[in-house]
Amino acid sequence: MARIKPNDIFEHLKPQMRAALDEAVDKTLPDVEVDKRQLYLAFRRALTLRLKPWENVPAAAVDAD
Repeated sequence: MARIKPNDIFEHLKPQMRAALDEAVDKTLPDVEVDKRQLYLAFRRALTLRLKPWENVPAAAVDAD
């Protein structure tokens, strides 16, 4: 098993995660007005509450330089 810091990974992938969430909202709720910034912040808060500061992941999911 390897360990990761989810919040560090989320911060690193923030632009891609925000774009993916925006795209999902646009596709699934095309006629609904959503404050996408607020939605993303709520999503990040929910992740932070559900995950530990360090999470174990399978070693096969990590490739260290």
